[in-house]
Parts: sequence; C-alpha cells; structure tokens
Amino acid sequence: MSPEIFYRFLYPWVLIGMPLPFVLLWLEWRRPHPTHLFSDLGFLAGMPVGWRVRAAQLLPWTRAFALCLGIFAMARPQLGTIEYNATTLGVDIALVMDVSGSMQERDFNPNRLEASKEAAVKFIQSRKSDRITVVVFSEKAATLCPPTTDLAAAQMFVESITDGMIPNQSTAVGDGLALAVSKLKDSPAKSRVAVLLTDGESNSGSLKPDQAAEIARSLGVKVYTISVGSNAGGTMDIFGRQAQGQAAQPQLQRIAEVTGGKYYTAANERKLREVYDDIDRLEKTEMQVNETADFSEKFMFFWYPALALLAIELLLRAFVLRRLP
Repeated sequence: MSPEIFYRFLYPWVLIGMPLPFVLLWLEWRRPHPTHLFSDLGFLAGMPVGWRVRAAQLLPWTRAFALCLGIFAMARPQLGTIEYNATTLGVDIALVMDVSGSMQERDFNPNRLEASKEAAVKFIQSRKSDRITVVVFSEKAATLCPPTTDLAAAQMFVESITDGMIPNQSTAVGDGLALAVSKLKDSPAKSRVAVLLTDGESNSGSLKPDQAAEIARSLGVKVYTISVGSNAGGTMDIFGRQAQGQAAQPQLQRIAEVTGGKYYTAANERKLREVYDDIDRLEKTEMQVNETADFSEKFMFFWYPALALLAIELLLRAFVLRRLP
C-alpha cells in the first residue's frame, strides 16, 4: 500500500492557547494610559500622521502574531508519511456440492441444483481473499476447481456445473467430503472449512460419511452441512415413509457435530441464501495491519519567525519608536 502524507501536531492540546494573544491585545487596549496636559493642541489637529505613529499602533499586533506563532511551535507540528501494510489471513474453503439426479427436483426454482449453484456463486462473491476449492459428487467424487485465490475462476467453475457431468444414480457423501478434506489438509490458512451441500442420504462410495467426518476432524477441518429440499424439514412421503431429506439429517448432523461445524436445513431458495449468509458471517477473513510512520519536526518554521518578530518589536520600542512612559 502506498504511503500517505500527514500533517499533525504532537501536542495538539497546546493549541487551546491560541486565543490568549488576542485576549492580551484586548487588555492592552483597555489599559488606561498616562495622560499629559498641554495648554492647547488644537493647532495639531489637521497635521498628517507620521509613519512612526502608525508603526507604533501596529506593535501590539506584532507581539500578538509572534505569540500565535510561538503557540504553533510549542504544539510541535510534524510532517511525514504513514504506510499501512495489510496482511490478510484468509480462510481456505471447499464447496462440496451434490450433483446427483435428485438435485433436479423442482421444489426450488428452477431446480435444486441451479438454486444451489446461484447461492454458492453469491457466497464466493462475498469473500475477499480466501482460497476456494470446488468438489462435486454423486456416484463418484471429482475436483472441479483445485484450490485457488482466483475467485472469478472459482465462480466460473460453479456456474459450469451441469446435471450428468458425472454418473449420478447414487450419492457418495463420504467420498465427496474426503476428497475436499484432502485438498485442505496442506493449507497454511488459519481456518479450513468445508461446506457440504446435499439433498439425500449417502448410499454409495468407498468411505462412509462418519469416516470422512473423523478424517476432517483429525486434520482440523470444520464442516458446515446443508440439507436442501422441501422435505429437509422432516416430512413423510405419500406412503408414510421417511423422506429422503429427513433420512439424511442425522448423517449431516453428526458430520457437523464431530468437526465443530454447524448443520442447516434449507427448504427453499430464501432459506438457502440465509444459510450461506450465516456461514459467511461465521467465517470472516481476518486482517492484520502494520503501521510504519516517519515524521520530521517543523516547529522551527514557526519558532524562528516568532523570535524574530519579538526581537524586531523590542528593538523598535527601544530605539526607533521610543514613547513617553
């Protein structure tokens, strides 16, 4: 960051004395002066006023101005630069998104997958200097976007997600989470987070969700889990059986609990946006700012003229503009 130029007073409280010279000037005018009686001065009334008289009238102003300069000098004016060096402590975030066939359900507009993509894109746009990874999963898991600080690229990869991009007849939640954790494990970031979004229970894959959660916990990765779908709140289907979204809830709750994250349900687009907003607030990027200041003293530009004016005033009073007592 480029340095900024500042003008400051080291002792600004001294400036409260600025009215003092003018108070002294006013008291000088109010002070009674000695008078001398002459028989008649009327004949002097029309004579021009000499430069000595006019200069004598300016002497109190000279002293007041000198005192003002002295007060400025005692406030220690300084001119210099302050340079701010900001170090951002970013968050390493993996977005783990379900792309199985059930994400085409139209209880979201236009469907669960498109609504989830839109919410994820807005989440990425709200981040500043984090590193983003995008992992997709259904029957298998794949890294769509490797860890990157290019948030525009991460956004583009999320927007490119389509139905059927990988076999999508089942849901391998454990494999998706484990793949995301493997991308975060070597991150130097202070905080490492995975945001796992799915609409169903894990029913395939080489790793169970609980196993993937234990791996995440051991590596210090916090997992926020999101259950999407109109049945995410725990409804039953027409045959009285537990709906798919409800069946996934205990699984996702355990993952969040084991890793120190948080579990969410999103039954509509508004709620899904609120979930991402909440995660955004919980995982704020920290910033350290180091300040380097370099100032030089400028009091002499006021102090020396003040001394010069006082010296001139005293010399004029003593030798040039001598007055009766």
